[in-house]
Amino acid sequence: MKRIFHIVAVMAITAIIFTGCSKANDNTQTSGNTEATKAAETTPAKEEEETVYPFTYTDGEGREITIEKQPTKVAISYLPHWESLILLGVMPAGTTSAAHYAKTWDAFQGYDLSSVVDLGDADINLELLAQLEPDIILQQSYNKESVENLEKIAPVVVFGPQVKMDWRYSLREIGKVVGKAQKAEEVIAETDQKLADARVKLQEKYNGKTVMLMSLMGEDKYYCAYRPDLYDSETGLGLKVPEGFTTSEQYEQVSMEALAEMNPDYLFVNVFDGDEAYLEELNNNNTVWKSLKASKEGHVYRLDGSGHAASAISTIYTVDTIIDTLLGKDK
Repeated sequence: MKRIFHIVAVMAITAIIFTGCSKANDNTQTSGNTEATKAAETTPAKEEEETVYPFTYTDGEGREITIEKQPTKVAISYLPHWESLILLGVMPAGTTSAAHYAKTWDAFQGYDLSSVVDLGDADINLELLAQLEPDIILQQSYNKESVENLEKIAPVVVFGPQVKMDWRYSLREIGKVVGKAQKAEEVIAETDQKLADARVKLQEKYNGKTVMLMSLMGEDKYYCAYRPDLYDSETGLGLKVPEGFTTSEQYEQVSMEALAEMNPDYLFVNVFDGDEAYLEELNNNNTVWKSLKASKEGHVYRLDGSGHAASAISTIYTVDTIIDTLLGKDK
């Protein structure tokens, strides 16, 4: 079967790449008994020593940052850091684009974000930041001038690309900085157990059925990536991908023709704020889309843009949405 993908660059927030390394789904099902045994064996959270302050942390740029006391007021400028902090029980004092994501990011539903100060849309408003008097500032990338300006306000920790690629690693590294290392392990263990428990039930109920997640990002712009938390048969939900689905964890653009060739039984679609009309157009007027098995059987399900991201809360949102949709009361 011809594979029709084109690798594309996707902008910073909408191209959060997906976690970890794992083997691709080989479209085979493991023994139900074996999987049931794995799910029944609850793995306790790894014991992790908490940070003792003063603490020197070597950041993603190899810089040694001395943190005198446990940070309680944390300022950030990168959405995945925000998500990791919330799961660690540390609400950031301020972040860029706070108002935007509080309104549009479905993964944040249920969290009280009212205390988070909006520090601007793109660049951090240094005046507002200084007024917050943060204990520490978390940055994703290094820019000498920017970091030097921020360091006039508080110590700055710069994280490398692995924090962007792997939400578990993100939780662990940020957990070290803010004194929540054990909490990070508890969140990871809880999520891994959720995946294991659901994997058994999904394989029993949907044996042989194909399921895929895609992102709709504008008119005729469809993107897919291999997400281990969803597709891996040993560590994820074990969803069976259709033949021709990408094995890349980087987002790739896929044509409507390729979607028709893959023709999944169940299709989850991430739709960003403002792009809802494009999905409505597909559902109502696109004959190829309407010919998909998922469409004909009423098995097309919408998520918001959070489903595209591989950051911590967004991943849990996506996993929970898929589990709730496919298992319902059987979960």
